[in-house]
Amino acid sequence: MIWLVWAASRAALLFVGLSAFHRDLVHDIRVYAAWSQVIAGGHFPVDDRWQYPPLAAVVMAAPRLLPLAYLPAFILLALLADLLILLVLLRRGDSRTGAWTWTAGLALLGPLAHLRYDLFVTVFAVAALMVLPRQRLFGALAAVGTMLKLWPVLLLMGLPRDRRSFSALTAFAATTLATLACGALFAPGQLGFLQGQQNRGIEIEAVAATPWQAARLLGHPTKIVHQYGCAQFTTLTALAPLCALSTLIGLALVAALALLRPPATWTPAAACDVALAATLVAIVTSRVLSPQYLIWAIGIGAAALAHTNSRQRPTVLAILVAALLTQLVFPIGWQGLTSKHPDHLAVVSLVARNLLLVTSALLAITRLWQPRASQERHSQSRSLSMQSA
Repeated sequence: MIWLVWAASRAALLFVGLSAFHRDLVHDIRVYAAWSQVIAGGHFPVDDRWQYPPLAAVVMAAPRLLPLAYLPAFILLALLADLLILLVLLRRGDSRTGAWTWTAGLALLGPLAHLRYDLFVTVFAVAALMVLPRQRLFGALAAVGTMLKLWPVLLLMGLPRDRRSFSALTAFAATTLATLACGALFAPGQLGFLQGQQNRGIEIEAVAATPWQAARLLGHPTKIVHQYGCAQFTTLTALAPLCALSTLIGLALVAALALLRPPATWTPAAACDVALAATLVAIVTSRVLSPQYLIWAIGIGAAALAHTNSRQRPTVLAILVAALLTQLVFPIGWQGLTSKHPDHLAVVSLVARNLLLVTSALLAITRLWQPRASQERHSQSRSLSMQSA
């Protein structure tokens, strides 16, 4: 049944999306195609708005290896990545809820998922979580994800507080260094993406921009410019340091709650729960909140619900609703959101989506807290199950 739903939903999404919203959806694909030409020439596109770690060059160039035009080749590879995530969730999970969450989550998000780069990153993030407790393999996969786009480094926060983490961290460091070494041999400028990230302002979809979006409905004139690959509010640059500070505070809180958990109560599900909380914190405190960022949350949420003892079920439900609202923002309401006279439905959908994401992040953090009595019961039950085995 799940295979039929997966195939039907993906076919419908791509057909409707490419028919009705072709221009908005394929814009980034054209950018990827231009980058792939530079990469094929043996260079990183550092003179353009390149904002990705070095391993991203492999993904950008991969569609050129297929006997197809860049757009259909990219979509085909994205569908393969989507399918791989589903297979990993079905094969490694002890519950099919995770696989259904992934199937439904991308359907709610809309056709955007298969026309953006982030799906390829999520493959490695989900795979890393699902191979736990194999720490070395986890570390290697998390490193590959980080070298594609930085956010999978947050998965390390879910590691147990004992010597098992050493194997994962060693594998992560070794894989990262090997990737950087290969990138240096390929071409100079592999770390130029860091400068591109620093130059980005407050995107109009970011949580930090929510009050100004709401004010636009009341006639407040906030200018929008398109630069560094996103639509930004030009007058909100002073908020960037506050966003960075809130990210650090939020991640520190997640780390503290993870460290308070006794090592004896660590499980792969607990690692997924921590990773989901950290990912949501990063999303809601970022200067940029592109709609494809929801792919991260859906993927990590699906990995969590692939385990029957995950505590993040309410959080994932909120993420799924946020995914649907995101589709109303982009691509459906994008023209109305960026116009001089904003469309009310688009702005209301964005405000509701952002409030729901903040709620999801707070809920994910609170679900990490486990009273000591509950921790002791969990530890005792785990010891009994190990003795009986």
